[in-house]
Amino acid sequence: MPVTSVPWSDLVDEMQTGDLILFSGVSAESEWIKIFTGGLFSHSTMIYRPDPTQAPQLWQEAPKSIVRDPHTGTSHGGAQLGDAFAATSEIYLKYHDTPYYVKLNWERPSTLAQTVLDVVNKYEERPFGTVLEMALNYALGHLYNQGTDQSAIYCAELVAITFQAIGILDTSHPPNWYSPNSFGTSVLNPITWQDGVTVSEPVQIMLPGGGEPVEAAGVAEQWPAGPLAPSELAMPPAPARALVM
Repeated sequence: MPVTSVPWSDLVDEMQTGDLILFSGVSAESEWIKIFTGGLFSHSTMIYRPDPTQAPQLWQEAPKSIVRDPHTGTSHGGAQLGDAFAATSEIYLKYHDTPYYVKLNWERPSTLAQTVLDVVNKYEERPFGTVLEMALNYALGHLYNQGTDQSAIYCAELVAITFQAIGILDTSHPPNWYSPNSFGTSVLNPITWQDGVTVSEPVQIMLPGGGEPVEAAGVAEQWPAGPLAPSELAMPPAPARALVM
């Protein structure tokens, strides 16, 4: 998928609550996610910016702490907030996941910040679970349209929960129906946005320094996810990986 590359500094001023930063990872887990969900992306996060004069934050679900959460004042795994630039840089440098900015265009309601804050208060620190739980939750949602108990949730599920609370995703599908590729512009399993939302084409984010991740000469760290973690997964065959690029 051809994309435009834009420096973070040229994007940050336009980032608003509801916009997305999607990641394309290089681990075995990431490659399998891309194959089974039919697209470039393997991790999804959402911008939260209640005050446009302040730096944007990133609302995401992850197995462990990415950066310090300013809302709790602690570093914790599960659903978490964090400075968007710091979190994006950490994921890029540590795990070698390439970030993409996806802008959502719509007339944002005055209640948006409070609605998202209510979701944050309810779900913050909700565990990510294991890779096996993530796969089963997604399969139940996407193949059978069956919701799960949300005792452990994965990244796209958290984004969908938040979007449904905002009112820009309907409830015809449970949150575990969605994958990171649901929120791009993939022609596979397109979603119907509500409230006049349109989605701009993803643009690759160029972080300060540019080029390859600083740690690319070494081995990328693996996302910790319990049983069936990435270190236990074989990389999918190269022809299969090529299909989603």
